[in-house]
Amino acid sequence: MTDLDQRIDQTLRERAEGTVDTDRLLAVAVSRGRARIRRRRTTASVLGVVAVLGAGVALGPASLSGSGLDVVIPGLGPPSDAMQAVTPPRLDGVPGAAARPDLVGTDPNVLHFGFAPDGPRYLSWSVQSGVEMARLDVGGRTVTVELAASADALPMRAQGLPALVPELVKDGVYDGSVSHAEGPYGVLAWLRHWQPAPGVYARASGSGPDERDLFDVAAALRLDQAHRCGGPLRLTTLPAGTRLTRCEVTVAPFPAAFGVQMMVSGSNPGAIKVELQYAIGIAGTRAEGNRTVGGKPAHIDRQGGELELLGFPRAHLTANFGWPAQGYDEEDAATVLGGAQVSEPLDEPASW
Repeated sequence: MTDLDQRIDQTLRERAEGTVDTDRLLAVAVSRGRARIRRRRTTASVLGVVAVLGAGVALGPASLSGSGLDVVIPGLGPPSDAMQAVTPPRLDGVPGAAARPDLVGTDPNVLHFGFAPDGPRYLSWSVQSGVEMARLDVGGRTVTVELAASADALPMRAQGLPALVPELVKDGVYDGSVSHAEGPYGVLAWLRHWQPAPGVYARASGSGPDERDLFDVAAALRLDQAHRCGGPLRLTTLPAGTRLTRCEVTVAPFPAAFGVQMMVSGSNPGAIKVELQYAIGIAGTRAEGNRTVGGKPAHIDRQGGELELLGFPRAHLTANFGWPAQGYDEEDAATVLGGAQVSEPLDEPASW
C-alpha cells in the first residue's frame, strides 16, 4: 500500500463505519498538526459523499491497513454508474516503452504505457523508484500492473498482493507464467510475470476466482504511447539541487474526489511533499492568507511545516516541508508552489 493509499485509509477509518474499500474510494487526506484540525470539517463533508457512493454493491478488495493486519477482504465499493473513467493526459511525441524500454521508470513525470480505449478503468497510477504502476478496475475487481526496465527494479513484493501470501514473494520468471496462493478469507491471490516487449519487465497481481483478469489487462496494455503522470498538476520550479522523485494520482471515485501527490527531494535527508486534494464536498476555502507566493495568497502553518497556495475551488494545494520530511524550509516550499501550474476546471480531465 502506498503512502497516499495509507493516508486515505486512515482518514476513512476515522470517520466511516464498517469496512471500506480503499482501492475504490478516495477522501481528501488531512494534513498533520493544526492543518489536520483545520480541515476536519472538510473531511467530514467529503466522507459524506463517499458514504453515498459506497451504497452500491460492486465488490472489490478492501485493505485493512492500520488494523494490525495488512490483509484484503471483500468489501463494498461505489456503484459503477457513479464513477467516471479518467486516464492520465496523453504525451504526444514521447516514445512508449516498446520504442524506448530504457526510459521506463526514469522520469516521475512520464508513464510509458497506456491501455486500450475500451480497457480497464484506472483507479490510480504512479511512478517511483524506477517502477511505473497502474491500479485498475476489472469488472469490479482490482488488478495492479507494474512495469520496469529491469527485473531488479521491481520490488520483491508486488504492490497488488496482500501481505499474508508469502509464498508468492519470489523472484519472477518473466515467461508469462502465473502463480497463485490462497489469501486471507479464502480469496485467491494471483501473480503473473511477463515481458510485453523486449527490455520491458511487467508484473500483474490481484485477487479473484481465477487468473483471467491478469490476461485481460495484459491484452489491453499498450506500449506505443506515453502519458503525463501529474494529471492537472505540474511543478515547473524546484529548489536548487532537488528533483521530482515520485508522482502518484488516485482517481478511484472521480468525479467525487481525486488526489495528486508528488515528492521533491535532493541531497537533504527529507523531502517536500506536494499534494493537490480535490473533493466536491469542500464547500469553501480559506479566503485570506498570511503569505504571498508568486503574487497569489498563501497560508503558512509553521507548526505543521506546511504551506498552502490558496484560490482553488473545492481543492487544497499544499507543500509539506516539516515533520517527517525534515531538511527543507518555507522558502523551498514557496519555490515549488510558486511554479506550480494547475489546470482548471479541476473536475474536467479534458483540461488536464
